[in-house]
Amino acid sequence: MRYENKQREAETEMKEEEEEEEEEDLKMAESVVSFVVERFADLLIQEADILYGATGQVQKLQTEMKHIQRFLKDADAKEIRDERVRNLVAEIRDASYDAEDVIDTFILEVATRRRRGGLQRINEWMALHKVGTKMEAIQARIHDLTKVIQTFGIRNIGEGEGTSSTNESRQELIRRSYPHIVDDFIGLKSDSKALVEMLIKEDIRYRVVSIVGMGGLGKTTLAKEVYNHGVIRHHFDFIAWGLISQQSRMRDVIQGILKMLDKSINEEMEIITEEELVEKLYKFLEKRRYLVVLDDIWSTDAWDRLKHAFPNGKAGSKVLLTTRNREVAAYADPLSVPYELRYLNEDESWELLCNKAFPENLGKGCPPGFEKFRREIGQICGGLPLAVVVVGGLLATKKDIFEWERVLSNISLHLNKGKLHQVLGILALSYNDLPYHLKLCFLYLGMFPDDFAIPVGRLIRLWIAEGFIPQPQLGETMEEVAEQYLVELIDRCMVQAGERSSTRSFKTCRVQDLMRDLCLSKATEENFLGIFNQGNMMVDTSSSVVVVPSLATAKARRYAIHFAEQRYDTYLFEGGASNVRSLLSFVPGFSIQLKEKQLKKMFKDFKLLRVLELEKVEVEGGIPTQIEHLIHLRYLRLEGMCIDLPRSIGNLRNLQTLDLRLFRTRRVRITDTKRIRIPDVIWKMEQLRHLYLPITSNTAHLRIDTLTNLQTLKHAQAGSWIEKGHLAKLSNIRNLRIKDISSTEQVKAVLESPVVGPDCRLYSLNLELKDEMTFPSLTPLSGCPRLSKLSLYGRIGNHEPHHYDFLPPILSKLTLTCSKLEQDPMAMLEKMPNLRILYMGTNSYIGKVMICSAQGFPKLEFLQLEDFYGLEEWRVDGGAMPRLRHLGINGCRNLRMVPEGLRFINTLRELDIRQMPAAFEDRLREGGADYYKVQYIPSITTLDTLHEEEM
Repeated sequence: MRYENKQREAETEMKEEEEEEEEEDLKMAESVVSFVVERFADLLIQEADILYGATGQVQKLQTEMKHIQRFLKDADAKEIRDERVRNLVAEIRDASYDAEDVIDTFILEVATRRRRGGLQRINEWMALHKVGTKMEAIQARIHDLTKVIQTFGIRNIGEGEGTSSTNESRQELIRRSYPHIVDDFIGLKSDSKALVEMLIKEDIRYRVVSIVGMGGLGKTTLAKEVYNHGVIRHHFDFIAWGLISQQSRMRDVIQGILKMLDKSINEEMEIITEEELVEKLYKFLEKRRYLVVLDDIWSTDAWDRLKHAFPNGKAGSKVLLTTRNREVAAYADPLSVPYELRYLNEDESWELLCNKAFPENLGKGCPPGFEKFRREIGQICGGLPLAVVVVGGLLATKKDIFEWERVLSNISLHLNKGKLHQVLGILALSYNDLPYHLKLCFLYLGMFPDDFAIPVGRLIRLWIAEGFIPQPQLGETMEEVAEQYLVELIDRCMVQAGERSSTRSFKTCRVQDLMRDLCLSKATEENFLGIFNQGNMMVDTSSSVVVVPSLATAKARRYAIHFAEQRYDTYLFEGGASNVRSLLSFVPGFSIQLKEKQLKKMFKDFKLLRVLELEKVEVEGGIPTQIEHLIHLRYLRLEGMCIDLPRSIGNLRNLQTLDLRLFRTRRVRITDTKRIRIPDVIWKMEQLRHLYLPITSNTAHLRIDTLTNLQTLKHAQAGSWIEKGHLAKLSNIRNLRIKDISSTEQVKAVLESPVVGPDCRLYSLNLELKDEMTFPSLTPLSGCPRLSKLSLYGRIGNHEPHHYDFLPPILSKLTLTCSKLEQDPMAMLEKMPNLRILYMGTNSYIGKVMICSAQGFPKLEFLQLEDFYGLEEWRVDGGAMPRLRHLGINGCRNLRMVPEGLRFINTLRELDIRQMPAAFEDRLREGGADYYKVQYIPSITTLDTLHEEEM
């Protein structure tokens, strides 16, 4: 009997896992089909000239796929679970990709034949006939799929997204919260204290306090601790707990709260409407000081249905939300700052693990000998309390060190089976809640290496090139839409915010380790992407050659190569695949040499690429002319030293991003300008949105007046194109950097151009003069309404008013180098209301005394002073720079001491001292004359001390 019960349990678990996989397949297949449908729509517009003979077939195929798309939504909404569904969904996904391949190949063939000339019409007719035959075969496949679909009894429904999930319901049962059951409370004591203080605050009207964080971070644990806290119990007249979740009925939530608040309420609640229940709860709370906890609220819609039940009540009434979505928190109470949970540190993770693995030693830690696993387990769990608890549970029955070693050595197996699968399952609830366009954007994050600070600008350009970002509404750009997508992923706690720019937008972002495991798991299952790393690449140690396995049978559309820190001379592909759309490489160590013939093979094997990124590559022989065959390329990044770029690169008419920035290597100096040659063909790339030129290249000859879509132009060398008025055509430019400006006429042409006028979109401008030149009047800059970043390299003459009227008040970052200002610039710069970053470079000020007065620089967070050779005294008054976090002093050799006023800036976290006299540094060390001024600063760095003989 016991055996039969276990067998039934195993069969039930297996069936639930199959249902879970079917549902995930449905959701992702719908994303793939939707993506291809939108791609066909774009192609019908962008490639109308080439597709002229196949337009009808493409439209017919697009219509058929829309029917399939609605089926997938309907099947998910109706919870259809059948073992045939998985095979059907896989066929739908493959047919969608095959259709895209056929059309992309047709466009490539026609474009190639047109370049070759000859019997153009006959050649195109032959290509059209071939693609027609293939598309008819695909249409037949889709027709057969439609017949199969009909056997499920599903009709087409509207465009609304299905929301069901057997697995989600099962996960919610696993994680259902009961307020009287308090979990291990590790690392949350300070959070509990802060929340209690927020909740007992006597506000006039009721307020909403929100705890925000990703799944498994401890939001419910913290809420329960606060809910049961003695101060809270004494302060409020009534408290209640409601679990929301994705699947909850609002009626059930309100009923549950009513039953907790009034035990005398009877069965009448079963027969009254939801609106009457809301009114009943409202009246019950109206004359009381109450606290209602709403655990795990997912959407603003859920809050809209509940908020009318909460009156102002007595002063100090509160609603406490836990949510994974910052948008919900901000929506529920815009005036309340969400309380965001952090990850556990290593000590906290270890304490929690020991409590779970050795409950008999509660609070006493792990027995001797187990301490050696501390760091490894910390890395596995990534500071996520849920993961620590699950790993502790796995180890709880293993009381022997050797058993721990065995379990931890096979921990990856437990990630796919057993209890750790529950962790990913709970995190997957957030993934399943995403709309399909955000699913694609999230899965793409798996392309980046583990613990990688992902540059946001680069990520946004990649998303756009991949086709994940739709054409925006009038007035918006795709870049702005993509940034909104990223913010939504951050708000949903699926992506971690990283470094911020001076305008407070995100510069970098990260993906937590376990969330990345989820990302890779989903992406691999759906053939969305594949990763090559040390585990699946072959390295010839004698020649330092990395061999990437053949992709001839590969099904994934995107691949990333993650190199290790060791040195490689080159890398080779055993074979390519025409279905691959994106190829990215990440090289953390030395640069890698590629030969011209290797690139020729790559261009031939991956002919349908839309994204190509080769990092830290030095090309022997230059980029081959065969690059012209990659006509589908939207994004090309070659971070390395290219001897030459061929004129054929001008045939990449669909390029949106061309990134040719350099990196430093030991073999090639970045100052070697002869090695970089850019042909004058960039003007042909009319779709170009972002152009990054090599900083050392000669680009003065380039024509750019046709690039009307250009938003970014960096490291462009000044030339006749400026005087010819090319800038006036760049009506969409937002980020402009011009180097080697050699005449006053060129500067005036830039400043008088419409791109620097009152109607311009410019937000970042960098101008670099040559040969000790002086800027003419900079007054036109004051009329740039969006200019927030400005960098000027060159002398600012005495004709400029020293109150710096040319600086727009919106400016948040200012860089001045070689300005040779004679009067103290701080007197005026400190009045700029939005300045956050000020970089004063070499000889930007040549005076002896500098003063920062009280209340000056109200928002400044970063200040760098570099090579002020004449500066002897710097005075900072109390109250100056109240938000300063970083101060750098570099090469100010005559500065005698740090200002007295530094000791009043309690926000300062970093003091970076470089190339300063030894006597200056001695004053800052413990026991030194100035130590009392800086002793509170957490990080003080002193490097490259100058001794007297060097000065």
